[in-house]
Amino acid sequence: MLSVQPHALRRLDGSATILRCNRDQEIPYRPETAGHWCYLIAGAVRRSTIRPDGRRQILELMLPCDFFFVSDDQGGETVEAIVGPTVLASYPAERVDLLADRDRELARELRAIMSQSLRRTRDQLMVLGGVTAVEKVGWFLLTLEKRASDQKGQVELPITRYDIAEYLSVSVETVCRAITDLQQRGIIALVGTRKVKIMDRAALEERGGTKPQGGKLGLIAA
Repeated sequence: MLSVQPHALRRLDGSATILRCNRDQEIPYRPETAGHWCYLIAGAVRRSTIRPDGRRQILELMLPCDFFFVSDDQGGETVEAIVGPTVLASYPAERVDLLADRDRELARELRAIMSQSLRRTRDQLMVLGGVTAVEKVGWFLLTLEKRASDQKGQVELPITRYDIAEYLSVSVETVCRAITDLQQRGIIALVGTRKVKIMDRAALEERGGTKPQGGKLGLIAA
């Protein structure tokens, strides 16, 4: 399974451990190590925390081909599989760091992995910066499409509407109304229960741009 995946850290696959997790199962850490890097092969993973009001807030969403780090001290955060089965490869951080110290190419790959994580954080900040629920859902769909390697114009939703609500920090009812609003205007079309087709890209994209880079969508509130 892992051998056919083109990814960074491939030279360390011999020391990787394959983990299979069910929905809502926490990604295990290794207390005897300094943490581990994970490469998501299939499924979806969330990094989340509990807000003061008791609601969960998804801080980061990981999809297939993403790398992320898990340590024994998450600072009140949890890292869990969103769907089941979720399959990932785990690389001991100590071994990665040791080899990166003397392998310039591996060090470069590790920096690229860290940059990938920063881009995910930046994209979420852009999504959360939407003024209305429709803007947030619109940007969310665009960021999902941007992260997909193929099927441009068609977005597969890797998580439920409840998870989307926790990611966008709104209620699930608000997410449903926003999706319905976009659908009724012909901006998107639902293909089954987990696929969305973008019908009017200009209505989702920033005026004068082609990718979500902040600003408003020019859409009314849901």
